[in-house]
Amino acid sequence: MTAKMKIFEGPVSPDWIDYNGHMNDACYVVVFAQALDNFIDQIGLDADYRAQHQVSLYTLQSAVHYLQEVKQGEPLQIFAHLLEHDSKKLRLVLSMQHGDSGIELALLETLLLHMDMAAKRTSPFLPATLARIEQLHAQQAELPWPAQAGRGIALKRQP
Repeated sequence: MTAKMKIFEGPVSPDWIDYNGHMNDACYVVVFAQALDNFIDQIGLDADYRAQHQVSLYTLQSAVHYLQEVKQGEPLQIFAHLLEHDSKKLRLVLSMQHGDSGIELALLETLLLHMDMAAKRTSPFLPATLARIEQLHAQQAELPWPAQAGRGIALKRQP
C-alpha cells in the first residue's frame, strides 16, 4: 500500500474565518496541529502511551505553504506523508485538501523530535513506536515528495 494516511476530516469552522472572508492563516496551523495530534495517536503515541512511558514529540520546525483560499463550511481532509525518519526524529508533510474536489489547499512540512519527558531530553523512539514508523515509511516509500518539501523562503532575483 502506497497511500497517504488520512489524519483529519471536517468542515471549515466559522471561527476560522478572517476579515477577508476566508480562513485565517493562523487557523490553518491550528487545524494542522489537530491533524498532527491525530497522526501521533495513529502511530501509537497516544495519551495513554505517552503517560505510561513518559515520552512525547516536540516540534522543531514547521513551514506552511498556503496554496488556495478556503471558505467557511468547505470540507477539509488532511493526509500525512512520512518523508524520512531516524532514531529520534520524524520529517513529514501534511497536505490539506478540499474534501470534495481533492484540490490541495495548503501544505505543512514539519520536523518532530522524540523526547523523554522524565529526563527532559531527546531519546530514541521506543521499539514499538519505531516499528510502526518504519512500517508507515515502507508503505509510503513510493509516494513522490511534494515539490515544496525542503524549500526555504526567498525572493526570486531578476537579472
